[in-house]
Amino acid sequence: MNIVCTGYGIIAPNTVNIDQYLFNLKNGVCCIETVENAGPQNESNIVGIIKTGIEKFENDKLLKRLPRVTKLGMAAAEEAIQSANLNLKNRKIGLFWGSSLGSFIEQSFQDSIIFSNEDNYRKIPMTFTHLANHHSSTASIAHYIGTNGITKTTSTGCTSSLEAIQDAILYLKSGIIDIAIVGGSDSPISKATTYAFAKTKGLPLNQDIFTGAVPFQEDSNGFAVSEAAGAIILERKDEAIKRETHIKGEIVDVISNNDSVYNFAAEETGQQMINALKEITHGRKPDYVNSQALGFQLNDRIEKRCSEEIFNHQVPYTSIKSMIGHPFGASGIVQVIASLLSIQHNFIPPTIRTSKKGFENMNIVTTTKYQEVNEVVITNHGLGGNNTCAYIKKSS
Repeated sequence: MNIVCTGYGIIAPNTVNIDQYLFNLKNGVCCIETVENAGPQNESNIVGIIKTGIEKFENDKLLKRLPRVTKLGMAAAEEAIQSANLNLKNRKIGLFWGSSLGSFIEQSFQDSIIFSNEDNYRKIPMTFTHLANHHSSTASIAHYIGTNGITKTTSTGCTSSLEAIQDAILYLKSGIIDIAIVGGSDSPISKATTYAFAKTKGLPLNQDIFTGAVPFQEDSNGFAVSEAAGAIILERKDEAIKRETHIKGEIVDVISNNDSVYNFAAEETGQQMINALKEITHGRKPDYVNSQALGFQLNDRIEKRCSEEIFNHQVPYTSIKSMIGHPFGASGIVQVIASLLSIQHNFIPPTIRTSKKGFENMNIVTTTKYQEVNEVVITNHGLGGNNTCAYIKKSS
């Protein structure tokens, strides 16, 4: 049974819709920026900020109360439904959503959990329980788009949205649902996030845009924290053909596993990522790998090992995080959408800004490469140790 994508939607830094995303990917547009005095010691930092695209939610009396991460999700889901020309009435719909931090970074939530004395509980807002609950965000997206069927939330760190696709495929193949709306959103830019990752030396503090948050470059000291949301519509291929909708591509499979190491340790070999990648490729050679490399050296070196052991550095690698940064739980879905666009328009998006220092043996695409693209592999790793890979191909 083939599962296909019939619609997609996105909002990301300097990206308000699919058309702008396609333009940015083709032209290698850098959508992240340097922010001064953002670090613990007033260092500069590199981030990916969404500055426009959710105004209609901010101006609505009821919707404006919702967390930013939810508004981003609503924008992406709405565009995906329109893209698929989908009528939700009288259909068995499933909504599957991924998020790493959810509403945890919302300022009102942060303020409410910091107590200076025992009486401060009176200052906790009545929205606290929903801000603390990731699924409330998914439920709000379901309410906005008008679906009340199966509604699931996945929170496995940065692999969340890719694993939401894995769940949706199982529901579609079982026949429990007819349509799956699948996506992810995260809005993690905050002092809490910055200070936490600064302590673990994961951020490019005091690095300029040419050396910091650069995938596949050993001088990069960390990644660009970014916000984004993406959504796709999945259907069984035969039913998509019946309703005469345009098929964007086929999701062949999604594989996930876990490093299974102590929570405050790091798995440095990348063996479980290699295992997942071997299983998903199953001897096949994709046209390129849409990599999770993000400028954090441990992760990028694991990608290098994967390239060498599985493909002998012959298969092209790229990372769109050089353009949009790393949007945590939304990263998988935005990689999927980028891959679907590359299959439709026959190009490999570039890894911009990198000199490939330390990664010279890899086949890294640094300028847009126009060629026939039929199959793409996506790699994704999350805090907590999950490794998730997806295989996507052109629908015949």
